[in-house]
Amino acid sequence: MRTVIRHLLLTGFVSLLTIVSVFALDKEPVHDRRMDADYSMVGVRLGAYSDQGDGSTVETTDDVKADLPSTGFFSELFYAHRFTPAFMGEISLGIGSRGEATIQHGDDQYIGTINLYPLLLQAKFTPFSGHTRTFHPYITGGGGFVFGRHNTEFIRSVDPFYDSYFAEKTEIDLIWTVGGGVDLAVNEQFGLNFSVKYYPIEFKDGLAGIKDYSGISFGVGFSYHLFKNSK
Repeated sequence: MRTVIRHLLLTGFVSLLTIVSVFALDKEPVHDRRMDADYSMVGVRLGAYSDQGDGSTVETTDDVKADLPSTGFFSELFYAHRFTPAFMGEISLGIGSRGEATIQHGDDQYIGTINLYPLLLQAKFTPFSGHTRTFHPYITGGGGFVFGRHNTEFIRSVDPFYDSYFAEKTEIDLIWTVGGGVDLAVNEQFGLNFSVKYYPIEFKDGLAGIKDYSGISFGVGFSYHLFKNSK
């Protein structure tokens, strides 16, 4: 919980500095395309993924233990299509690193990485689009698939016939997701955005002996605006 609070405070501070910078540097006339909210957008977000699942250390049996960091790097590509000034549909592909996983199975040790790949289709509601110049808070909700992949890079074993079950594995989970954030229109063509999203991920068989990979992503990103109309 303390990790989540630290991430919220950090991302909130970054967002505040971004907002202050945007309003300080923005000298364009009030009447521009941002007022009409007639654009779709493509962009990228970078941030962190905070574990809210089974924890960083899990003992699955008497001789199997997996160690994972509580946070990891997260990145996301997205395309948001505007249907109305206040409603958009968004498709996104993310990569969430759960860090380096160390699995101890008897006398054998498996060292590698675990990554999550969420592919989501979401509804995005921006109630103040078309009424404010630059500051557009939003909420999102939707669902999709999460692909989990465990890649082992090193195996320390005295037995050449090690258990391959712990070496490589892929899992898929169908999930829903909910979140929110802020879009900041820097000018007619470019914008910044901040996003928080919750993922309730639970794999049937598990990766590295862990089934619950639920977590929260925090991202700060850049967007490019695609206008529907030429003005």
